[in-house]
Amino acid sequence: MTTAEEYRTAAHQLYDQTLLELEAGDLRQASEKLWGAAAQAMKSVAQRNGWEHKTHAHAYGVVNRLTEATNDRRIRGWFLHADALHTNFYENWMNEADIRGYAIDVRLLIERLESID
Repeated sequence: MTTAEEYRTAAHQLYDQTLLELEAGDLRQASEKLWGAAAQAMKSVAQRNGWEHKTHAHAYGVVNRLTEATNDRRIRGWFLHADALHTNFYENWMNEADIRGYAIDVRLLIERLESID
């Protein structure tokens, strides 16, 4: 079983890989790495709290739960941006500026989720 710390570490590794993908010009892979980073950060919080986190539906449940508990609507917004990046992996409609902008949101999401006990 993966631990909360392993999910947290994976989030950071995937985020760091995003920068390499952007440098290589692979926008699809950069998008998917950012989604992965956000999902792993969310899984870390869910794991610490004993919440289900295996499906997209579970992920949205966790994000909604955290948004309500913290009264921080940015969590939901940042997660929606990460999910748009996941869609971009399949659809390839975002440009580099979009992805770099959303990368900032994913970084903020990771930091915010790490601050939640």
